Amino acid sequence: MIMRIPSFENDIVFSENYISVLHIQNGTLFARIIGSINSLINGVEELNEKIIFIDEDEKIMKASKDIMLITDIWNFDFNQKKIQSALFQKIEKIYQQEYERLSDFQTHFQSLQINAMDVWEDLPFEFEYKDSIGVQEYLKLLGLKIAMGDRDSKIIDIVLMIIDVVEYFGIAKLVVFTNLKLYLSQKELEEVYKYIMYKKVMVLLLETGDEKECVKNEKILFVDSDYDEIMMYNN
Repeated sequence: MIMRIPSFENDIVFSENYISVLHIQNGTLFARIIGSINSLINGVEELNEKIIFIDEDEKIMKASKDIMLITDIWNFDFNQKKIQSALFQKIEKIYQQEYERLSDFQTHFQSLQINAMDVWEDLPFEFEYKDSIGVQEYLKLLGLKIAMGDRDSKIIDIVLMIIDVVEYFGIAKLVVFTNLKLYLSQKELEEVYKYIMYKKVMVLLLETGDEKECVKNEKILFVDSDYDEIMMYNN
């Protein structure tokens, strides 16, 4: 997988063997890159900075489907539409693969339906109602959501949970974190990197500010204030 910015000399090549970092010293350029990725995801054609994402088959990726941009880790919504839809589809697939469980579900619904009919049958009106209910529809009625956990959760725990959700549900081919290094110590960062590589999730860290030391298992494309590009790698 490749991220290509035509105005840059170097592509960013993603690998399961290291974590890719795009570190931009100039704050204005940094903001332009974030804005362009966000626009791509939201289907906006006019971009601040042209960016192309190419998958393993050398096809241009569909950003709205394949890329997740995370700019506010503290307030990440684990029950956003994309994740909740994947959760419901996963559970529904389990039911479809287990006939007895699905049959039991339908039997219980019919029992509830008969119970409700006993209540309304004496009312002086005619009613329309559903003869059956789908698994996903029932899950929505239950209000099923992924538990957010403790409000005081450490940032590293939130990041690891994001990686778990992305890997388990396959909801993105690439996760882009902005300024993640501001919130993690070097030890925590190394732990996160190991977990990302173990889960085989493609991640891009988009960072700004002055140049920092290259952490283990990290490949950095550093763009300085003069727009010169320096590639750094620590394996």
